Amino acid sequence: MESEVTLFETDEENGKVLDVINQDIPDLELAGFGLVTRSVVVKSGVWVAYQQKYFCGEQYILEKGKYKCFLDWGGTSETIMSIRPIKLEPLGDHQPIHWIKAFDNIHFQGSCIDFTTEAADFTSFIPCSFKVLRGCWLLYYQGKAAVEQCVLEEDLYPDLASCGCSATKVKSLKPVEHVFAEPLISLFALENCEGKELHLQEATSSVLNKEFHFLTQSIWVKSGIWIAYEGCNFLGKQFLLESSKISNWTQFSGWKTIGSLRPIKQPAMYFRIKNRSQEKYLTVAGSLMDGRATSVCLFPQNGKNTQIWHYSHGLIKSKVNDACLDVIGGRDIPGAKVALWTEHGKSRQKWTHNKDGTITSYLSDQLVLDIKGDYYDKNHIIVNQLNINELTQKWDFEIL
Repeated sequence: MESEVTLFETDEENGKVLDVINQDIPDLELAGFGLVTRSVVVKSGVWVAYQQKYFCGEQYILEKGKYKCFLDWGGTSETIMSIRPIKLEPLGDHQPIHWIKAFDNIHFQGSCIDFTTEAADFTSFIPCSFKVLRGCWLLYYQGKAAVEQCVLEEDLYPDLASCGCSATKVKSLKPVEHVFAEPLISLFALENCEGKELHLQEATSSVLNKEFHFLTQSIWVKSGIWIAYEGCNFLGKQFLLESSKISNWTQFSGWKTIGSLRPIKQPAMYFRIKNRSQEKYLTVAGSLMDGRATSVCLFPQNGKNTQIWHYSHGLIKSKVNDACLDVIGGRDIPGAKVALWTEHGKSRQKWTHNKDGTITSYLSDQLVLDIKGDYYDKNHIIVNQLNINELTQKWDFEIL
């Protein structure tokens, strides 16, 4: 996938501009760009911008779109000193989806053990630093009164303090499963998800500030995976939150309230989508030259890009032409045809992959991806009324 980004030093039309295509830039100043980045436009791909040179310091994940100022990309200033694209390459047949390197000394020194699945025995090997190479991990450690946890995303952690861990000994490591859903959470001022509600779709550095001043008593995690922090500005103890209702937050966590929270940074990835009823894969059919309306159907695995997809902001996009799964006509009725269409970002193009395997349309939580069946175009794809016992409505995302 080609990645392209443009950095703007000023708001003026004749200001300095830097176009970057499929390239790592470890020092933007050396590349001829200034010390100030006023705005950014990501034309394609996913990029990581860094506050310091040589890919160090605060990181900002930049997906397709326009970032008018540093607040849009989550920064604290207009300083971006290095940038590089996230390069998506399918893994080999035997390469792990999750991979973490643990070292028994700080700063990645000493003995090293690779983990690709859950690990709970650290009696003879005591991890002190980590390199998270693939996926996200949950680290458990013994706190003063109970077992605590912190989340490790793809990054380097030279010591336990950099992990957010206040103890000296790790109890276990567990990979966090990938979720293909936009993050959505509601905080409530009363127990049992009642009272005043604070509805969030993105990170907030403080729910206790003057704007919100919100004392969380219960939570409804509607979709995505979130990290709750006891303190403001994403500091202090952490808790991983997955889709569920928590009727009494203090009883559940031992905290008085939540200081800040954010969605987990899941790495971008490619996958195939297999239907459980026929063991066949969602496949792009018809003309690939016209992304406005390209058919999709079920077909046995063929090893081609026509069966490879990626997920971004609720959109399921084809690798072969970057078009999106779309309910044609936008009609929220059973039997409506699903095909590929150029991205427009409306609800008819947005989907959630649920734990039970169904893929729900944003048009209605009762409409899910299904196979047409019958005789004519029987392998074509439609949306249909949810039926939890129907295998044609169950899909597995096979990460590559």
